[in-house]
Amino acid sequence: MDYERLKRAVEQISLTEEAEKRILDLEDRQREYHVRKKLVKRGLVAACTVFFLLCVLCILPEKIKETPEWGITAYAKGTGAAQWISLKPGERVLLELDPVRNRYMMELDLPENYYYEKEIIILGMDCISPQGKKIFWLVSEEEEAEALPDVMSSSMYIKILNEKREEVDRVILEVTREYDDCYVQIKKEEGDW
Repeated sequence: MDYERLKRAVEQISLTEEAEKRILDLEDRQREYHVRKKLVKRGLVAACTVFFLLCVLCILPEKIKETPEWGITAYAKGTGAAQWISLKPGERVLLELDPVRNRYMMELDLPENYYYEKEIIILGMDCISPQGKKIFWLVSEEEEAEALPDVMSSSMYIKILNEKREEVDRVILEVTREYDDCYVQIKKEEGDW
């Protein structure tokens, strides 16, 4: 094809003003459609993200309760002399008598405004009772105690409560008396009581 002939043919084609306006309007509408489509997609993604974050913030705190830092210390036989020892779950500790008060002592180290449910347990003729954040084990030395078994064990269930009195943790404090020795051990229990 001859280039000159093609050039003349193109120059002869002329659009009316109305046709030119229609073509430009069509291009503008297509551009607006694509911009609107992108905005709708972005809005949908933002709405889904916000919904997901709200679900996570509302549901997860109920499922995952943060366990506070707390512990139980006991006056026990350490390396050498008796000392206050922090109890670890599963570790069995030999308690030592407090020379001043003539009783075994344990203490709960709780965050401020936290509580634990109190209960007294009897082990043979011994009384293990909480007073404030301390737990005292009073050993009976009566003659009737000789009729009891040489090895006895009992459990104290401890529920740790926050300032709203909601349970945040629980353990079992197992106390054992073997002959004249007294032992304590923390056990974790899962599930509802």
